[in-house]
Amino acid sequence: MAETAITTVLAKVAELVAWEAAVLLEVGDDVRLLRDKLEWLHTFIRDADRRRRLRDDEFVAVWVRQTRDVAFEAEDALDDFLHRAGRRRRRRGPAPPLPGTGARCSGWRWSWRRWRPRCAGLQVALRHDLSARVRQIRKRLDEISANRAAYHIEHAPSPAWAASSATTLAAWDDLEEYTVGFGKYSDMLKEQLLDIDTVPGRALVSIVGESSIGKTTLARKVYQSPEVRNHFAIRTWTVLPPNSRPADVLRDIHRQATSQLRRSPSNGQNAEDGGCDAKGGKDISNSLFRNMTGRRYLVVVDGSIAVADWNSLRASLPDEGNGSRVVLVTDAAGLEVVGYAGGPTYDPIELTRLSPENTYELFRRRVFGLRGDCPGRYKSRYYQDVFRITRGLPLSVVVLAGVLRSKELPAEWDQVMAQLLAAKDQPQHCKSGSGGARRIMSLAFDDLPHHLKSCFLYFAAMPESAPVDAARLVRLWVAEGFVRPRRGSTMEEVGQGYLKELISRCMVQLVDKDEFGTVTAVVVHDRLHAFAQEEAQDACFVESHDSTDVLAPATVRRLAVQNTTDRHVHLGNALPKLRTIVCDFANGGAAKPSVCIHSTDLGFLHASKFLRVIDIHGLELKKLPDELGSMIHIRYLGLQCGQLERLPSTISKLVNLQSLILKGRSGGVLGVTAAFWTIPTLRHVVAPFALPRCLGDLYSLQTLHGVQPRGWDTRAVAGNPLGRATNLRSLELSGLTAANAGALVTALESLDLLVHLVLQGESLPPAVFTVASLRRLQSLRLVGAMEEEEEDAGDEVAVRYIRPNLTRLSMWGTMVGQGFVDMLGELPSLAELTLMWGAYEGERLEFGDGAFRSLQKLRLGLPDLEEWAVSAGSMAALARLTLLRCAKMEMLPEALGGMKELEEVVLYSMPKMVGRIKEDGGLDHHKIKHVPVIQTIW
Repeated sequence: MAETAITTVLAKVAELVAWEAAVLLEVGDDVRLLRDKLEWLHTFIRDADRRRRLRDDEFVAVWVRQTRDVAFEAEDALDDFLHRAGRRRRRRGPAPPLPGTGARCSGWRWSWRRWRPRCAGLQVALRHDLSARVRQIRKRLDEISANRAAYHIEHAPSPAWAASSATTLAAWDDLEEYTVGFGKYSDMLKEQLLDIDTVPGRALVSIVGESSIGKTTLARKVYQSPEVRNHFAIRTWTVLPPNSRPADVLRDIHRQATSQLRRSPSNGQNAEDGGCDAKGGKDISNSLFRNMTGRRYLVVVDGSIAVADWNSLRASLPDEGNGSRVVLVTDAAGLEVVGYAGGPTYDPIELTRLSPENTYELFRRRVFGLRGDCPGRYKSRYYQDVFRITRGLPLSVVVLAGVLRSKELPAEWDQVMAQLLAAKDQPQHCKSGSGGARRIMSLAFDDLPHHLKSCFLYFAAMPESAPVDAARLVRLWVAEGFVRPRRGSTMEEVGQGYLKELISRCMVQLVDKDEFGTVTAVVVHDRLHAFAQEEAQDACFVESHDSTDVLAPATVRRLAVQNTTDRHVHLGNALPKLRTIVCDFANGGAAKPSVCIHSTDLGFLHASKFLRVIDIHGLELKKLPDELGSMIHIRYLGLQCGQLERLPSTISKLVNLQSLILKGRSGGVLGVTAAFWTIPTLRHVVAPFALPRCLGDLYSLQTLHGVQPRGWDTRAVAGNPLGRATNLRSLELSGLTAANAGALVTALESLDLLVHLVLQGESLPPAVFTVASLRRLQSLRLVGAMEEEEEDAGDEVAVRYIRPNLTRLSMWGTMVGQGFVDMLGELPSLAELTLMWGAYEGERLEFGDGAFRSLQKLRLGLPDLEEWAVSAGSMAALARLTLLRCAKMEMLPEALGGMKELEEVVLYSMPKMVGRIKEDGGLDHHKIKHVPVIQTIW
């Protein structure tokens, strides 16, 4: 797709033109003329891309490819100029960062005035070289335009409705996965899962059907139903990526199971791995078998599984005749394992396409929401058209609804329907499924605004069927230059808006969001993912590989590798055009990181001088090459390396770096040069670093996680250590001591924009609740002892004004008293409260009348707690209650019986309390008998 290539170059040209007064001098006219030519081509190429997909036109395909190649050549010329200019500046002293990096204008202009007299002569050759290359590119564009006329490639403007900006008819998050028409399948599935009397042994339940028929949606609905949640002690859901290993499947099931068991660190076991020695599949298998023994479990496997892998899974799960179930969600080709089930097996539940009535019902809900509907005079017409176009395939219905959600009735709807109906009987060559579904996906993609096309195609670089972290994705978009600045919003907020629009258009599925409306995880349907990969491959946007032999051409610009096998990946050839590398390698867990790439194998990056993004997960790497510092274009550096021992000192030369994300390393801190903390473009730092006494001018810094304030020692700190990072939104500090208290309080007093805060250490200052600057704080986690200050009643009530937006609070080991809890009860927005081991000091805990009025989720893990008293007017909105290892608690509060909003009660390792809530004779049963979901695990 040439449109994305031209969009990228236009953004880069705009940056360079804005910088012209300082750098380009007389070459500015050539660059502006190139921009004008590209803008004209941009209007033509959008239509050409659409026509290329609709019909097999070789002339159009050649014209699109040639235009794209010239756009790439223009990008290379501009990047080469910026790279060479940056290297000369670096050798001759401080200079401004490259344009478009988010640095403050005044800073780089001041630096430019210091640098310019020393290097003006050296810029002449660079300017002349760029000017010559730009003129040659313009000449080629003129020739391509002449060929378009010679071969009669006419411009047919896109339909008037394309990329319309009409108001959507339903909110972006009003898109619940409705199982319309699946009532009978849902009943069949529940019957097979709960049928313990007829089939007490472990049984295999299978759901089959063609791709995008709704198998996963059906299974997820039943999996989350109250009946199923009450019936099974442990539930796990595993999505099988292509070429997945048996050990990875077992490890994922084991991780989910042990997290539900909530093993305590006091037992000598890690809460994540349940204490298993994750050195191989055999140990994982044994540990999984032990943890599942004595418990009724439900294991869902979503995807095609080989017979050998099925045998490995079957051997790792006990069969104790207690009604445990394994559910396989797959297509007809994946049913081979049914013959090897080795135990009770139900007949497959085979899904068929929707009826005309159910097709329109799903369409209606997706466009208008749960209660809205199409106006009566249009209803019957669209009722028939939607079914004729989609033939009852749920994914096609959903994607078509996503297009029409932003279109006006009836004119634009009629144009969309007419185009799809006219193309319905035309032959179409496609690689990803039926022509009808492909046509709808193509139309939905063509309808995206320019900036969203690149954002959607970027999912081709992500693993198939796996949830994608939204924060990571948005940071990558920003680093790539896809996100356009908007006054009054950060780039990350604009990127969140892009993601929500893709969700609203049903091109992306929402997996999870937080209490503040921020998207935290998304996924792309496997069929849409295949479409994105095909489009990205055709457009040379992303080169994707999932095998062990990555034969990437030297001209590749973005390379994505997803490898989930035990074998090595060889990446040896030089990639001089490479801008982005995104890799997700096999990861054997914390005890055995992947060995897919060794540090010496990163030599292929040395020739990639234009790199902007390095994002590699599951990598065993002890050090990074010193040559990293020469890649001055890098905006995003993300590594998940458990063995990383040091960073090169040259990292401070990455003057355009926006995000540094280093995860997976356990213990200690990494050394980083002090000059790193002066990179003005830094926006996100997630790394185990020791903070210096004072940061540089990091006015763009928004995220600072994993750091320790070792430089904030007992000596007086000159000024505020975070005084020049006042735009911080998210801060996580560990290793805090009493000596850091003064500097920490001073720092918090300047962070007016902070919304997320985590403090961990041996001593935490109570001022975190009284500093008046943190009025926007929404999420707070405290791990460590905190002295409770003596406050009068007036000060306790005032907390409602000091922390009006605090929504989520988690406390571990803080040892606070009843007076502090009373203060927390006054917080007006507190919706989620967690008090875990050592958080509360006392044997009796009381929630007074009217306290915690907004609380929806409460988790208590207080082993020394004997009595929990709750007044009748407290926690009126409570929906979920979790009690963990409160073994001394004698009874449940009587007030629970009057909490009408309570939906779920979970008890972990509380055998005496389980006896008290039994339906027959339990003394506390009447208090929670109205609760739909009651889970007990011990």
